[in-house]
Amino acid sequence: MADYVKLYFILDVSRDDVLSSVLSGLRAAMLSNTITKPLKVRFGAGEDGVDYGGVQAELFRSVGRQLCDPSYGMFDVDTESQRAWFSKGCIDSVERFEVAGALVALAVYNGCTISVAFPKMMYMMLLGQMPRSPRDIEDMYPSIAKNLSRMSSTSSGNASDLGLTFEYTYETLDGPKTVDMKPDAEDLTNENLESYIEHYVRFASYELIQPYFDAFQRGWRRLMPDYITRMFSASELMKVVQGADLEDISVDDLRSATFYDDGYSPAHQVIIWFWEIVHGFDAENKRKLLEFITASDRVPVVGGLSSVTIIIQRNGPDSDRLPTSLTCFGRLLLPEYGSKEKLERMLLTSIQHSKGFGLV
Repeated sequence: MADYVKLYFILDVSRDDVLSSVLSGLRAAMLSNTITKPLKVRFGAGEDGVDYGGVQAELFRSVGRQLCDPSYGMFDVDTESQRAWFSKGCIDSVERFEVAGALVALAVYNGCTISVAFPKMMYMMLLGQMPRSPRDIEDMYPSIAKNLSRMSSTSSGNASDLGLTFEYTYETLDGPKTVDMKPDAEDLTNENLESYIEHYVRFASYELIQPYFDAFQRGWRRLMPDYITRMFSASELMKVVQGADLEDISVDDLRSATFYDDGYSPAHQVIIWFWEIVHGFDAENKRKLLEFITASDRVPVVGGLSSVTIIIQRNGPDSDRLPTSLTCFGRLLLPEYGSKEKLERMLLTSIQHSKGFGLV
């Protein structure tokens, strides 16, 4: 056991407070410099999950969503885009953002994706590229980007008629707050229009959250140094961290990555029905199926489906039992249903009602 602990970074997780226990364990690993060891996740006494990779995938899915939840206080979620960005009214400690950056990097370092909802500009900034144009913030703030682009493309009219000054207003816990984007907060004119747009983009993205992003990047660099990060474009890095949408993956690729056990084979009638049903799923149900089996609804960019373990195992004869899964092992436990219609009904019931953190 002692040798095991020396070989791995053992991350102890409490199901009562998953995110706080993860951040606490990660901070300790950063201080002891054990963060670069291969990760093993361990829960409290009596847990039945064994970390063969599936537990990690499920953990990063859970903590990513919790981290971006506005109720946690570190990030705000835009109501229009549903993307998460550093809270401009945040009163949290800078240190927690450094640990958060290390958490996101830890997922990548261990070959997992993490269910964060960051916009493309996060990955631009990790690459040292500061947002400058409305296009750079459009997936975070679509309406703002659209309005700024419209202002920029206007070839006639007087910008001063808009009645704007170089001020930026944002929300805090105490209500709206307005700051000057330039020392003199000059009025908007045709001559300074492009300067106004550039200042606005900078304040919307970086200016007001600089200490938090800088801390996040320090944590990220603990596991993902710049020479590795810069191997990717911002779009590529976003997919490496957050995974590829299942819509980008064909069902045939998913089928090719699947193995069978306990009496099932590609030629078995239930398996033939299964893939016919999955081919007919919409994008949402395909994501739910992948999440039901592997604990993640996204596919790692590095390795793709070849790095995902999927096994369909016969789980007894026809019965009224629902399909279940062992996400630790990527196994779908599928009874040998007597008809395609029953298989589809039971499978949809399982994937649409499974939730929570742990074995299904």
